[in-house]
Amino acid sequence: MTGSSTDKRHPSVETFDRYVASRAPYDLPVKGQPEAFLFIVPSKPEIGLRVRVDLDAEAPDTGLHNILTRIAVHDGIPFFEVAITSSALFRDAYPLLCSMADRIQIGGLAPSEALWATLDKMTALLLAPDTLSREREVGLFGELLVVGGLAGPLGAAKAVEAWRGGTEEHDFGLDAQDVEVKTTTGERRRHWIESLTQLERTGDRPLWLVSHQLTTAGVDRGRTLSDLIDTIRSQIGPGPARSGFERKLADAGWHDDHREQLRTRWTRRFASQAYPVDETFPRLTEGGLRNSGIRLAAIPEVRYRVDLTDLTTTADIPEMIKTAMGFEG
Repeated sequence: MTGSSTDKRHPSVETFDRYVASRAPYDLPVKGQPEAFLFIVPSKPEIGLRVRVDLDAEAPDTGLHNILTRIAVHDGIPFFEVAITSSALFRDAYPLLCSMADRIQIGGLAPSEALWATLDKMTALLLAPDTLSREREVGLFGELLVVGGLAGPLGAAKAVEAWRGGTEEHDFGLDAQDVEVKTTTGERRRHWIESLTQLERTGDRPLWLVSHQLTTAGVDRGRTLSDLIDTIRSQIGPGPARSGFERKLADAGWHDDHREQLRTRWTRRFASQAYPVDETFPRLTEGGLRNSGIRLAAIPEVRYRVDLTDLTTTADIPEMIKTAMGFEG
């Protein structure tokens, strides 16, 4: 069914709209067994589905404000009724009532079973998570490479604790330094910087930028994002650290239903690199712009790209970061 028509068993949505607009009560028979009617009661206001049932039938409480269920007797005959009580929902609810009637008369479900099946279907549609954007998929993959790499030297619990999961300015907080992770699928090592503060140190703590370059891999090479997540889950095992990991995954936008949508297999295009974010690193900062005389209040948002392709990295990379950025999963 669509918003403009139903199948041949039911009046179209436009016809239904005319019934409602007439402000007259209607019982619209639905052809089939058991006996069923779609009803409109403008004086309440209500629309609903009425299905003949046995005397001992019961009506479950849906717990929903605008959907009532009850057993009502008409001319001595008991009926199971589902009523929509908000007129603002009538047009959207009408196809659902028709679908419920079909589940009963064609699918053979009991009225209460058909009700739950219809509500479950709509809940699944309404709550189905959007897929991650390609940019977010790649970014999360890069961060998880570092989580997996830190699990070896730090242990899984401390690796998860170090991963800030986007809740603070920098992606990872280690004992001796902070780490920002950037990931690209381009041939050049170009990365988006999301703010003027993203590449600023926190106090006197050293800040490092880890740069990943990924590319798509063949069937027998690389791994999907869900593969990487499963690998890290197995590293962590059960317990509080696992709960923390799942919470941070959710904060990053991941849901396990994404597995079927995100099937790209990723591998490194080139070895990952790490750069100290110091005075020579190419970046824009609030302090630097303020010192140049620019009125920052007039620039509420800044997003820019840096190209690190030809930037020489230091040979004195901390061992912890070397280990973390070399993780293969």
